[in-house]
Amino acid sequence: MTVMPQIIESFSLVAPLGLCFHDAATGERIGDGLHVEVYPVSQIPWKKRNKAVPNRIGVYVLHNAYGLENFPFGKGDEDFWQNNPPNKAYIVEVTDQLKRFQSFQFTVELPVRGVYQWEGVPVSSPSNNLFSIPLYSAPTRLPLAGMSVIRASLFETDEKPASFAVLEARFEGNLIARGIADGNGRIALIFPSLSPQNNPIVSPPAQATRISLAEQKWDLDLTLKYQPNVFVSSPSASVSDEEKLPDLKLVLAQAKATLWANTEKTEEFTTAVLRFGKELILRSRPAGVVSPMPAGETALSSNVYVSPAI
Repeated sequence: MTVMPQIIESFSLVAPLGLCFHDAATGERIGDGLHVEVYPVSQIPWKKRNKAVPNRIGVYVLHNAYGLENFPFGKGDEDFWQNNPPNKAYIVEVTDQLKRFQSFQFTVELPVRGVYQWEGVPVSSPSNNLFSIPLYSAPTRLPLAGMSVIRASLFETDEKPASFAVLEARFEGNLIARGIADGNGRIALIFPSLSPQNNPIVSPPAQATRISLAEQKWDLDLTLKYQPNVFVSSPSASVSDEEKLPDLKLVLAQAKATLWANTEKTEEFTTAVLRFGKELILRSRPAGVVSPMPAGETALSSNVYVSPAI
């Protein structure tokens, strides 16, 4: 006869927060290499920090949080969550130890039932995981196989970088890439290479012309979003006074600004040509140079000049 064990007492723990992250360039879930810390908005952060650690399926789980010491003890059922609604504001800081992605922070109310659902600006193609938090490429990130790259140094003036400006690229009306500038105005948009463009087949076939791979190019539409007054500095002890950790939600919600094709700021920079196998480097024309730009690097500024949203 089989004797079933008798359960005398059960014990369960409930996590107050779970976070999923994905690479905005590839759509791939990122479950390693991130350093995620959470602390109460109302407390001194370097004394009240807890780490979220990844589990086996790549969800970063916060097992404990200052100010919610008694929260984890419960069944996690419907009654449990009705008695533990979100009621305390916390800051989540995210940095990439592998230097692939930009660092950022955002605010969330804890506890959160299930995996945190990202809200705000939709992420760029190719990912449709709107519940997952997007990670944007650092300007120093190396190119990925099968991917195209747009790079720029964004400046309001020669002395003032457009820190944390957002640049978007579209092809035929579809958003293909989004990037965020770092504190020095440097930005990289990394995205899947576009399909080759060929002339349609005509009759007779002998008259049809096809564009070779080396000659492929795509006209991209550019949109800049930049409002310096929305940036939020992190009070973290690990961040220097000169370095700001931006609030990702606020940065992505910035209003439309102006990208300039020339240093005099008289001609808007709205389109650029991406060529097969080459990084697209955006630059403003220096004073006295007319469009179209003469060939050669000497005809170009090293920066792209911008004006913030009014």
